[in-house]
Amino acid sequence: MKKEKEEVEEPSAPFWMTTFSDMTTLLLVFFILILSYSTIELEKFKGAMSSMKGALGVLPEMGSAVPKNNRSLRDRLTNQEQGLSQQVKELQKSLENTDFEGMINVEITGEGVHFRLGDKLLFDLGQANIKPRALPILKKIAGIIKEGEYKEILVEGHTDNIPIHTKQFPSNWELSTARAMSVVRYLHFVEGIPGSK
Repeated sequence: MKKEKEEVEEPSAPFWMTTFSDMTTLLLVFFILILSYSTIELEKFKGAMSSMKGALGVLPEMGSAVPKNNRSLRDRLTNQEQGLSQQVKELQKSLENTDFEGMINVEITGEGVHFRLGDKLLFDLGQANIKPRALPILKKIAGIIKEGEYKEILVEGHTDNIPIHTKQFPSNWELSTARAMSVVRYLHFVEGIPGSK
């Protein structure tokens, strides 16, 4: 009878790996003991942690884009809208029973307030000079602009559908630009609205 060879069981990990894991475990225990015997100064610890955060790319907590307490902002905007609609109503009421009635359209949108003035209200046909009788209306509109907290004022100039070919205005494009500039100059130089707006 033949003897069967005994199978030698191989270790699941190499011998060096077992020794290495024992050594790292002992080092971990050693550093934990050293840490437990030491006293931690809070300021130094916070400084070390903040430098680690910076080195590892962790950003500090930043403020939210949406204010936490936006109730006062909402109330302020509501009050501003109510005051604006009151001013617009007063402007429209002052134009009743005048030649200008129905020539001004005021629209309050999420973007702001849009004043649309009729074609014959501000300018004569083919001209870019503001009519003297339209100045009181522009003055009232300027008052509304001054009282509001507007960051940007946009003035657009338009012309009629009759093509123009004069020395002063070679096309309707130049005429519409000149009309817009007339209104901007009035608002800036006469009414004192900053040109930066």
